[in-house]
Amino acid sequence: MENLSEQESAVAKRAADEALEGMLQRLGIDTENVLETQKDQAYLRQQRLASEQVAKWTKRIILGIFLSSLFGIIWAGVKAALNIKS
Repeated sequence: MENLSEQESAVAKRAADEALEGMLQRLGIDTENVLETQKDQAYLRQQRLASEQVAKWTKRIILGIFLSSLFGIIWAGVKAALNIKS
């Protein structure tokens, strides 16, 4: 902005501010109440992290069920092959 006069710099800044505010409003972001918008973003982040945790634990549980079933099938096969009664 070294080559712009103060008036040109002010016009450019105002135009950028208006363009940015218009874009944020089109995206559905309240530009008048910044604190509430920040709270909304923090809440969305918490929800995303919670969802990721649920997905991680679900995968672990499914893997545990699969491995337990596999072990049970192998054990039943070993017992049948060795003719072990229990």
